Amino acid sequence: MNALYKILLVDDEDEIRGRIGSLIDESTGFQVVGKAGNGSDAYELVEQLKPDIVLTDIKMPYIDGIELARMLKRDFPTVKVAFISGYDEFNYAREAIHLNVINYLMKPITSSDINSFLIDLKKKLDDEYKRKFDISNALNKYEETIPLIRDHEISNLIISSSITKNDLQKLKQLDFDITDAIHYGCLIETDSSEDEIELISLEKISVLLDELALNLPETMQIFHSIIIQNALFFIVKGTENTTIKYLDMFLYEILQNAEQYMNLRIHIGVSERFIQVKNFPTSYEEAKKAIDYSYFLNTGRIVYIQEVEKKKETKVVLSSDDVKKIENAVKFGTTDEVKKILEEYRNEMKCLDGSILNPNHYIISLSNLILTFSECINDEVTDIIDDNFINKMMSFSSVDGLFNYTEKVLLELRERNIQTNISRTQKIINDCCEYVNANYNDPNLSLNLVSDVLDISISYLSMLLKKNKNITFNKYVIQVRMEKAKSLLETTNEKIITIAEICGYNEVYYFSHSFKKYTGNSPKKYRELHHA
Repeated sequence: MNALYKILLVDDEDEIRGRIGSLIDESTGFQVVGKAGNGSDAYELVEQLKPDIVLTDIKMPYIDGIELARMLKRDFPTVKVAFISGYDEFNYAREAIHLNVINYLMKPITSSDINSFLIDLKKKLDDEYKRKFDISNALNKYEETIPLIRDHEISNLIISSSITKNDLQKLKQLDFDITDAIHYGCLIETDSSEDEIELISLEKISVLLDELALNLPETMQIFHSIIIQNALFFIVKGTENTTIKYLDMFLYEILQNAEQYMNLRIHIGVSERFIQVKNFPTSYEEAKKAIDYSYFLNTGRIVYIQEVEKKKETKVVLSSDDVKKIENAVKFGTTDEVKKILEEYRNEMKCLDGSILNPNHYIISLSNLILTFSECINDEVTDIIDDNFINKMMSFSSVDGLFNYTEKVLLELRERNIQTNISRTQKIINDCCEYVNANYNDPNLSLNLVSDVLDISISYLSMLLKKNKNITFNKYVIQVRMEKAKSLLETTNEKIITIAEICGYNEVYYFSHSFKKYTGNSPKKYRELHHA
């Protein structure tokens, strides 16, 4: 990697921070982008500065190095951690190797130690960067590991409407696991509009996928991955208890790596879960539809089909290609595009000497379209049309009357769909905020916990808060706790240690530190100012 690696130094001793920082210049391949005296401040700086490495002491006030590493592994999976540890802490540090810890620096620290540490650290980072992101390596690995004949056969099956017993036998011969288990189909698309660039990007993501899959738990694995129709499709297999939780974390890690190291903006669609492999063509269609929803509904870049479209018992299939074009325009186009395509068919029918060729066919097809779209958005057409809907459609004797009514109903349903999704989003945000307001006194309150309670993915909830409230979950929790603390200090004589516990802090010193950072005054000083 030609660019300098960014380091954040974290140590509660100014002397150690200063000594290490003075020996890191551009010649080492690193640059110090920030310093912090405790884990709490360090966590906030990671979000702001986006370092490649956090070099942290293990023993620190408020949040120690182990806990900081655990938080970074969860929320910033691309950030590497290196420890500063004493000899008596070494065994403790070794237990945290699974938390992205890439190296360690032993106390007491000499100039020679720091120099050797930086050389070794740079080599490890360069090697990992080359494995993940070197394009020639990506292309070579792609050619060596994916036989073209197998890709061709599996691609044909994915885009087929169903899989027969013969197809399953062929998959088995190609070493494709056909045993029943919990599966999810995942599809990755890039924002690139040029086919050649997009193909190279997908090959790089494919290599990244293999690299990150090495760290998955034993109960979860990548079942198969293939580039098909300018997208990367893969199947994830797991167990009832682990799949969704680890899948969401895994997809979020792919998205962050692609954006930070490849400068690629990607969208990921996830199907409904399925058990039998014969259903995996359906999972491809569902994952593709989830991505389509991501563009239309702005739901974020990791989209689960189950979160944007309720599962229906029956599916109305429109056989007419013309009606399918209208349906796509209503679902994914603008108002002008809906009007334009309906106008095109209106004019086409008018060209038939003012009469409609087989008018019942058009009326039934358009009626079916309206009913299908209403089912898709889980709405009741009776709120917009009267009980005699079919009779009304059949009553039109002119092309203009039929299409004017069809356009009016479709655009009203489309607008209701947009407003419903806005309301659904606001409800999720309100539920999240209400849960935090009711449980701010719980020291274990976390984004993970709230996403489980609301039964939505971590990445989706995080995106909604950032987009609609312009605040992260952690900052919102701090805000609620600090405002409650301010109120208690102003209106009660409770001891500060009691107020800290009421506000969800196990440690009064960490509470005092956070309160001063939020208000500019210590709790004691704040109470004096408001009781003066």
